[in-house]
Amino acid sequence: MATSGNTVLPVSPTLQPSAENSIPFYRFNLLSRFAEIEHLVFTRLGGVSLPPFASLNVSYDTGDEAPRVRENLQRIRNFSECSSFIYARQSHSSNLLVLRQYPSFDPRVSYPLHGKDGFFTQLPGLLMMIKVADCQAILLYDPTKKVVGIIHAGWRGSVNNIVAKAIQLMVVEYNSSPPDIIAGVAPSLGPCCSEFRNWQKELPPHFSRFKLSANHFDFWAITQHQLIDSGVMRENIEIAGLCTKCHPEAFYSYRGEGKTGRFAVVVAIKDI
Repeated sequence: MATSGNTVLPVSPTLQPSAENSIPFYRFNLLSRFAEIEHLVFTRLGGVSLPPFASLNVSYDTGDEAPRVRENLQRIRNFSECSSFIYARQSHSSNLLVLRQYPSFDPRVSYPLHGKDGFFTQLPGLLMMIKVADCQAILLYDPTKKVVGIIHAGWRGSVNNIVAKAIQLMVVEYNSSPPDIIAGVAPSLGPCCSEFRNWQKELPPHFSRFKLSANHFDFWAITQHQLIDSGVMRENIEIAGLCTKCHPEAFYSYRGEGKTGRFAVVVAIKDI
């Protein structure tokens, strides 16, 4: 089992655990086959935030001290060799952004963008970040068209099928063929802990096929189904299989902790 300091990192069925400069992270096996891209699934470890945000919190909206969040974001950016960095104040929407030029923003401003829940680009050296604490960060890569994307899918995103919208965007904007696309689903709330007591009001009827008990749903299976239904091949889908609520030693979990931080998942095409 991988360790970081005194913390034993949970073992994933698919993710490769590692650590550099006291910052642990995971990488997907499928996406790691492509040397031209960088992708990192960070944990809650390796930052400067104090409890209950300890320690690599990347969200300004949790109640954490802004200078600590800023330092944590800088550590995320410095971890890769990318020359540009982008993230947003996410809104559980299906608003996706195609990045055709490098963004610039004042580092003193908390969020360079607002109301965006996904990014796509062909630009090298642009590190795109999604922040999560039970929701799914889904990484997408088309090695034929050399386009990479990352989306934030909470249960509202799943209800709105943000996955299908993301795949369709890649088809329309980049002429991607869905069978070429590789997908990775980062650690998130597992079927063991995805309880929805008001599911009749919150979830569409067709989600019932993914109901495991009276109130529990398998959102990993929902995402896999939505990807396959959008044309992605089953063998090109990698699900981390780590429940964030079950592993608070490694990940933030809003369901498990309430007041807590957000961990980062990033992807980029490497600088040429």
